[in-house]
Amino acid sequence: MQETIRARVDTALKNKFEAIAKSQGKNSSHLLREFMVDFINRHEEREKRRAETLLAIESIEAGRYIDGEEVFAWLDSWGSETESDAPECG
Repeated sequence: MQETIRARVDTALKNKFEAIAKSQGKNSSHLLREFMVDFINRHEEREKRRAETLLAIESIEAGRYIDGEEVFAWLDSWGSETESDAPECG
């Protein structure tokens, strides 16, 4: 189902937007739908990253993390005869 959204915009803005849409071989409704989908996708991605960041902060505050030096030492051992096991969360 499709619905209409109305917005009041300055005439100059409307005219520029319609000209850009036309230059791309699209009508303004099509271009606006593309912008809305893109805006929603970016918003959802930001919210996902925000939630992941908050979870990471919570884990760090609870002491569940691996020290960077341990990770680098483990990576440095890759491919050697003395390759070590991955460090575990503290």
